[in-house]
Amino acid sequence: MSDKQGISFYYSSRFSPAILFILALALRLILLGHKSLWVDEAYAAGLMDLDIHQLLEASFRGSPHPPLAFLAIKLSSILFGNSEFGLRMIPGIMSSLATIPLFLFVKKLMGFKTAFYTGLVWVVCPYAVSLGQEAWLYGTLAFIGFLFVYVAELAWEGNRSAFWFVVPVGIVGMLVQHLFLFFIIAGFLIYFTIEKNRRIKFRYTIILAGVLLLLYLPFVSGALEQASLRAARLSASGFLSTAPIRMLSRIPTVFARLIPGGLVRELNQGLLNLSVRLAVFLLFCCVTLLSLLFLLLDRKISRSFKIWAIGIFIFPLLMFINEDPTVRHLSILWLPFSVSLGALFKRFRYSGPVIVVLTILLLYPYYSLDSFPYHRSNWRDAVLLVQKERIPDESLLVMTGQNCGLIYDYYATDGLERVALGGENPYAVQAIRGTLDPEGILDSLLATSTGTWIISDYWGGQSAMEIASGYDIVRHHRIGETMEVLLIEN
Repeated sequence: MSDKQGISFYYSSRFSPAILFILALALRLILLGHKSLWVDEAYAAGLMDLDIHQLLEASFRGSPHPPLAFLAIKLSSILFGNSEFGLRMIPGIMSSLATIPLFLFVKKLMGFKTAFYTGLVWVVCPYAVSLGQEAWLYGTLAFIGFLFVYVAELAWEGNRSAFWFVVPVGIVGMLVQHLFLFFIIAGFLIYFTIEKNRRIKFRYTIILAGVLLLLYLPFVSGALEQASLRAARLSASGFLSTAPIRMLSRIPTVFARLIPGGLVRELNQGLLNLSVRLAVFLLFCCVTLLSLLFLLLDRKISRSFKIWAIGIFIFPLLMFINEDPTVRHLSILWLPFSVSLGALFKRFRYSGPVIVVLTILLLYPYYSLDSFPYHRSNWRDAVLLVQKERIPDESLLVMTGQNCGLIYDYYATDGLERVALGGENPYAVQAIRGTLDPEGILDSLLATSTGTWIISDYWGGQSAMEIASGYDIVRHHRIGETMEVLLIEN
C-alpha cells in the first residue's frame, strides 16, 4: 500500500462512523411524522403533559418499563414539540447513533470494509429505521446495548477508559428497558472470547458486576412487582398454554424480520397466500441462516467467539416460552447477526453490496406505510373520520386495550365524549381483570343515544364486526389491516 493509499484508508476508516451516523439520521428523518401513532406511542405521548416527578410515578405504575426512555421522549417533546415528529426525534437520533458502536464492534473482528457494509445494512434496513421512527423504547435500547457490549469488550482487553464506563452504561441501559439484561449477559460473557494473555483478571469483571447489581437493587422490587402482575395476567388469559405454537410460528418470523422488520408478515397472517410476501420472507430467512452458517465456517474466528455469538442469538428466543415479543424487542440479536453478515460478506465478494441494495429497495414500501409496520393501525385517519361524520347525539366506543382512550384523545379535537373500553386510566397499576363486556357497554350507549360509533383496533382478538353482528350496522369502514370504524343505529 502506497503512502497516499494509506492516508486515504486512514481517513476513510476514521470518518466512516460519522458518515454512517449522518446517513442513518437522514433516513430516519424522512417522513418521521408521516405514520400515525400507535397505542404504545400514545402511552408515551400521554406522559408528556406531566412534570418529571409525575412522569416517573405514572410510568412505574402503568407499565413494566423503567422510566429513563420516557424521560428521553420527554426531552424530545420539550425540544421538538408533541407532534408525531417531535416525539420521535430523540428515538431517531438514538437509533442512528446505534450505527457507531455496531460498526466498531464488527470492525475489531472483521476489518474496516466488512464492518462498513454491515453498518450500511443497519443504516438502511427498515428494521432499524422503524426503531428510530417510533416514539418508544427500542431505538434507545439498541444504541445503549450495542455501546455496552463494545465498551465491555474494550474493558476486558485492558482499556482503562472503557473499564470505568462499563457500570455507568450498564445502569443507564437497565433503566431504559429490562431486556437490557440480555446485553449485560452478552457484555460479560464476551470476556471469555478474549485470549487469556490479552484480558484483564477475572476478579475485576466480578467486581464490576457486583457494583452494577448494587446500583440496580433499588429498582428491583418495582421490576419484580410489574413482572409478577404481567405473569398473572398472561396466565389468567391462557396465553402460556400456547407456547409450542409461538415457538413454531414466531421464531422463523424473527429470522425473516432482522432486516425488513415489520414489512414481513407473521406466518399466521395469511403470508402463504401471497407469493411476493412469501418470497421476501424466505429470502431474508435464508440470508440470516446462511450468514450464521458462514460464521460457524469462518476459520479466522475463534471457537469461543462462535459459541458466544450462537448462544447470544439463541438464548433470547427462549422468551417465546413465556412472552410474545416482536423482533423490535430483540435488537440484541443484531450483535451476533452483524458479525454473521460480515462472515457472509467476506465469503462472497459482492454479497455486501447486493444485500445493501436489496435492503434499500425495501425502504420504498416502508415509507409508503401510513401506520406503524408491525400493527398497521392508522388511528389518525380513524379519529378524523369519526370526527367528520359524528353528530353530538351519537355516542362513541373506542376499543383496544389500556391505551385506546389516550390515542383517541391525542388526535381528537371536537371535545365530544367517548367511552374507552378498558382504557380510561392506563397509568394505574394494571392488575388482573375479568373479561370486558363490549356488548353490554354498547347496549347502554345505544339506550341513551341515536347511534353509536365504534373504533376498534384488534390484533387477533374479537373484531368490531363480530361484536356488532346482532345490531343494525349502517356504516362500516376498514382503515388499514387491523382497524374498523362502525356506526350502529337503534
